[in-house]
Amino acid sequence: MRRPSLAGLAAATLAGGSLLALTTPAQAADTTRYVRQTSTACSDTGPGTLAEPFCSIGPAVAGVEAGQTVDIGAGTYDERVTVARSGTPDQPITIVASGVVTLSGPTAGVTVDGQHDVVVQNIRVTKATDLPALDLRNASGITVNGGSLVMADTATVPIVRLSGVSRTALTQIKANGKKPDTGVSMDAATTGVVVRSVTLAGWSTYDVADQTVGIRIDGPGNTVLNSTVGGFTGAGIAIGPAAADTVVANTQVQGGSGLGIHVRGAARTAITNNHVRDHCRDGIRVDGDATGVSVQNNLMSSNGVTSRAYCDPADPMGVEIGVFDAAAGRTVVDYNNTYHYGSPSATAYSWNGTRMGVQAFRTVSGQAVHDLDTPNTYEAEDSANSAAPGFQATDRAGNPRADNPGRPNTGAGPTPWADRGVTEFLGSPLALVDAKLDLGTRTVTVDASLSRPGYQPISTYVFDFGDGTVVTSDRPVASHAYAATGDYTVTVTVSGADRQSNSAAQNISVLRRTGTIGLLALVNLRYASATPGRVLTADKAVLAADEQFDVADAGNGRVAVLSRAVGRYLVNSGAVLPNSTAVTDEQTFDLVTNADGTISLRWAGRAYVSVDGSGQLIANATAIATREKFYRVNVADANRTLKAAVNGRYVSAESAGAKPLIANRTTAGPWETFDLADLGSGQVGVFAHANNRFVCADNVGLNPLIANRTSAGAWEKFTVARNADGTTSLKATINSRWVSADNVGTNPLVANRATIGLWEKFTVGG
Repeated sequence: MRRPSLAGLAAATLAGGSLLALTTPAQAADTTRYVRQTSTACSDTGPGTLAEPFCSIGPAVAGVEAGQTVDIGAGTYDERVTVARSGTPDQPITIVASGVVTLSGPTAGVTVDGQHDVVVQNIRVTKATDLPALDLRNASGITVNGGSLVMADTATVPIVRLSGVSRTALTQIKANGKKPDTGVSMDAATTGVVVRSVTLAGWSTYDVADQTVGIRIDGPGNTVLNSTVGGFTGAGIAIGPAAADTVVANTQVQGGSGLGIHVRGAARTAITNNHVRDHCRDGIRVDGDATGVSVQNNLMSSNGVTSRAYCDPADPMGVEIGVFDAAAGRTVVDYNNTYHYGSPSATAYSWNGTRMGVQAFRTVSGQAVHDLDTPNTYEAEDSANSAAPGFQATDRAGNPRADNPGRPNTGAGPTPWADRGVTEFLGSPLALVDAKLDLGTRTVTVDASLSRPGYQPISTYVFDFGDGTVVTSDRPVASHAYAATGDYTVTVTVSGADRQSNSAAQNISVLRRTGTIGLLALVNLRYASATPGRVLTADKAVLAADEQFDVADAGNGRVAVLSRAVGRYLVNSGAVLPNSTAVTDEQTFDLVTNADGTISLRWAGRAYVSVDGSGQLIANATAIATREKFYRVNVADANRTLKAAVNGRYVSAESAGAKPLIANRTTAGPWETFDLADLGSGQVGVFAHANNRFVCADNVGLNPLIANRTSAGAWEKFTVARNADGTTSLKATINSRWVSADNVGTNPLVANRATIGLWEKFTVGG
C-alpha cells in the first residue's frame, strides 16, 4: 500500500474536506534491529538481535535499511539520533520506543537531513539546549508520532525545526520550553506538513527581548489541526506572507502575552473553528497584503486584556478580531462568537486600528453578519458555517457533527447544525448512578433513573457489576447478588437511539455481616437514625427501619457499619453520614466494649463517635465519656412484648411507666413494648417504650420492677433464659432471683423466685 501524497492537501481542506491521518505501512517480517542498553549481552558492533542487541541508538540507526525497524528499549540515552538513510513509501524506516525512551542532554534530539519516508514513534527528549529537539531538513514523507520534547530553560532554538520539508505529519506530540525561539518552525520551503493533536507550551511572561512563537509557518500548504498552543510571548500561531493556503482548525490557542493567531499577509488562509482566549494583545489579527483570508466559526474570549501579570502594561488594549492594512476588504469574518474582557463589549473588533463593537464592525466592513457577542457557549451550538474554508467534519476530539433537535439550525453549508469552536456538542446523556447494598443477601441494587438524556431519550442501560455479570436493560434499575464477598466496581452505561453514551462507575464493598443492631445513645436514650445525605442523629424513640445498622467485618479487627435503610456505609466527613458504598480506612471503626455494657465506636483509629448537643453524631472525641456511649440493641430483640404464661396477659409499664410492671393487658401498645439492650456476658437491659427508661429491680430486687432508670446499672441488668417449652425467663443480676408474675399475675412483677415455675415464664413476641 502506498502512502497518499499530501500534494493539494491544503486546498482540499479549504474546500471543506476532512484531513486523513498519515498511516504507517506494515513492516516486513524479521527486519527489526534492537537496542537494549541494560542488556548484559549488548554490543554496538554486534548483530542487533534481541539476544545480542545494540547498546546505543546511533549504531542501530546507522545501518538501518528501508523496511526495517529500530526497536529501542527503555532507558535514558545521552545521544542525538541522526537518521542518514531513507525508506520508501511502502517500506519506511521506523524508529520506535519500547517503553520509556529518553534522549537527554544539551545536544539530545532527532535529526533527519536529506532523507525521506521515516517514522519516529514515542521518543522523549529532555534538556536539549544547543539544537532543536526535532530537526527535519530537506526531508519528505516523515511521520513523527507521540512522545514529548522538553527544552532546557536556557535553550533559545526552536523545539521543532522544519526546513525544506514536505509530505510530513507531526501527531500526538507534547513539547515545551521556557524560552524557545519557536515551538514548531516551518520555513518558506516547507509545504504539505500536517501538525495534528500537538500540545505546545512556552513561557507566557512578557519579555521584549524574547518574542517567541508557538507555531511559525512561512511556507505554503501547511495545516494545524486539533492542537493546543499556549504561553508564547510573540504569537501563538504566526503565518508569514508566503504561507498561502494555510489551514488552522479545531485548535485551542490560549494564554500568551502576545497575539493569538497572526496572519501576516498570507493568501487564502483558513482560520476555522478555533478557540482563542486570554492573550494580552489581539486574539486573531489579519494584516499586511493578506487576501482571501477566512476567519469563521471561532470562539474568542478575553483577548486584548493587558491587566494580567504576564502582560506588558505599556501595550495598548487589543481586540478579539482585528483586520488591518490591505487585508481590510479582502478578509471574510463571520459566524464567530466573541466575548471581551469577561463581559459584552463595544470594543471587541478592530477595523484598521479603530476599536468597535460587532454592530459597527458590520457597518464598516460588511462582515460578521452572523457573529455573536455572547459569553454563552451554548449559543455556539448548531450555528456554524460548514461551508467555511478549512471546516472539518469532526471536532478536535474526532467526534462527528451532531444536531440538537431542540435548537434551530442557524448555521450554513451542508451541515447547518455544526457547532462553532473546537468542541461539537454531542448531546451525550449523563450517567448518574446510585447504589444500595444489602449485606444479608450480598446484593447491590443500582439505580440510574436520575441519569439525564442527551439529544435523544435514554433507551438502553448496561450494568456491569464487576464480577463478569453484565445486564442490558431498557429499565434504569437492576440488582445483582454476588457469589462472594469482596470489592467490586459497578459501571452503568446509558445511551440513546443516536448511540451517544455516557458511563458512570461506583466502587462497592460486599462484606460479611456479623450482626444487625440499633445504636441507643446513653446521653439522651434515643436511637441513631439515618436518612440519605444527612448526618446521623440520635433522635428516635423507637428502633424502626431507619435505625437499623449492619455491622460488617472490615478486616484487621475493625468493622464497617452500613445503614440498612440507605444501603451505604457510615463515614466521617466532618460528621457521620451514610454516604459510602465502598470501604477503605475512612469507613472503618473500632468497636469498643465498655465496662458498663455499652459500646463505643472509634473512627479509623482516630476519634470516638460522639453525640453533640443537637443529637448529631460527630467523630471528634479523644476519650470515652457519656456522649460516646451507646447501648447495642440487636434488631431481633427490639420492639418485643412479654406475655405472662400464668395468665396470658401482656406485661405493661403501667401508667406510662409511672407504676410498676404488671401482666394485666389483653392487647399490646407502647406501654407493653420493650427493647432488650445487649449488655454483654449474656445480660440485657429491658428498655420500656412507655417512657424510654430502663426497667429496674428496685431496692436490690425487693421492690417490684419499675421502668424509671436512665441507664442500665447493676439493678437494671437481667440474664435471659430460654426454656425448653419455648418460653423465656429473666433473672435479675442484682439478687439472682427470677422475675415472677406474682400471685397468678395479679400483683406487679418482682424478682423474688429462686426457681422457674409457671409464674416465671413469659412468651416473647413482637
